[in-house]
Amino acid sequence: MSKSPFAQRVFNIQASATVAAFARAGELKRQGVDLISLVAGEPDFDTPDNIREAGIKAIQNGHTRYTNPASGIPELKEAICTKLKQDNGLSYSPPQVIVTCGAKQTIFDAILVLIEEGDEAIIPAPYWTSYADQVRLMGGKPIIIPTDEHTNFCMTAQQLQKAITPRTKFVLFNSPCNPTGTVYSHENLKALADVIASAGIYVIADEIYEKLLYENEEHISIAALLPELTDKTLTVNGVSKSYAMTGWRVGYGAGPEDLIGHMIKIQTQETTNTCTISQYAALEALTGPQDSVEIMRQAFAQRRDQMIDRLNNMPGVRCNMPRGAFYAFPNISQLLGKSSPQGVIDTDVALCNFLLEEARVACVPGTGFGAPGYLRFSYAAAPDQISQAMDRIDQALHKLS
Repeated sequence: MSKSPFAQRVFNIQASATVAAFARAGELKRQGVDLISLVAGEPDFDTPDNIREAGIKAIQNGHTRYTNPASGIPELKEAICTKLKQDNGLSYSPPQVIVTCGAKQTIFDAILVLIEEGDEAIIPAPYWTSYADQVRLMGGKPIIIPTDEHTNFCMTAQQLQKAITPRTKFVLFNSPCNPTGTVYSHENLKALADVIASAGIYVIADEIYEKLLYENEEHISIAALLPELTDKTLTVNGVSKSYAMTGWRVGYGAGPEDLIGHMIKIQTQETTNTCTISQYAALEALTGPQDSVEIMRQAFAQRRDQMIDRLNNMPGVRCNMPRGAFYAFPNISQLLGKSSPQGVIDTDVALCNFLLEEARVACVPGTGFGAPGYLRFSYAAAPDQISQAMDRIDQALHKLS
């Protein structure tokens, strides 16, 4: 057998499950299929007018060239520092900030800096689809800590302590969480912070959904809990989810200057700067009126209640009430083993495909998030679309035997 011309690293990972599901749903819609997609991890709102106008103004003012520095325009980096101080209690200066083409790139570059062959990264599951494969791509080993409804999908300090070895480089987690909607409490985070500080490992804290909280939940940045974590934490955020700016591709990270410096060095060899126009739009997002954020949050809260109520009244389905983000993550394990017109539903992937074919509703299987036996539905969709989708799913599930 001839040797593949391609590097082994590309065979060690899978394509993003969410991106693949999104592409499949898009293709079916282009074919004219009457499909309701509850896949996309993006708000269904338009980018607010003031932000769009800032992008247009940037073009009119000639801000269409490379930025200097490549790591972000100075005004945006200053605005990020101000935001982190006011909202999160974190003190950073511009050299400790990097602006990237989305939070995904921020995390990718940090992993590239931190992971060498054989190093370990601790990731609680369910996790966002890219975390584990980004670690694998760098030759690292993701150490997956399973969680479930009984702990509200939160990793405990005891689990973390047990998972740490001499090869552990960092722990990576997301609060509010995609796909579960879990929000880590102050008590839980403090317990994790104590373990992390004692071990001297890094933290990558993905806080991209921080403004989408419900039931008076409070967002806590783990980097603010202990002084010892300041030089060991990368706080990751962006404007995609809170400001309906997914296509603008602006994320950022703030952390110790040495880590950020290496990430910037990689970025200069990778993408150079984030789109200049998008950066000026992001500047307006962070410094302009915040009314649109609250309008979207309230809309998501109503849609969440609508979806969770329907899911919990379906046969074989149970779903925790998410406290943040815009996803429902129901447990469908009771449906596994049932028969459908297409055959036996033996996995969450099979159930996802069944709903696509029978109900014409697209979702993402929990397997892609390291959690077999679940499905992820996005409630970043219009209420009438959610209602129709839930009707279709309910009808399809009653055909299982």
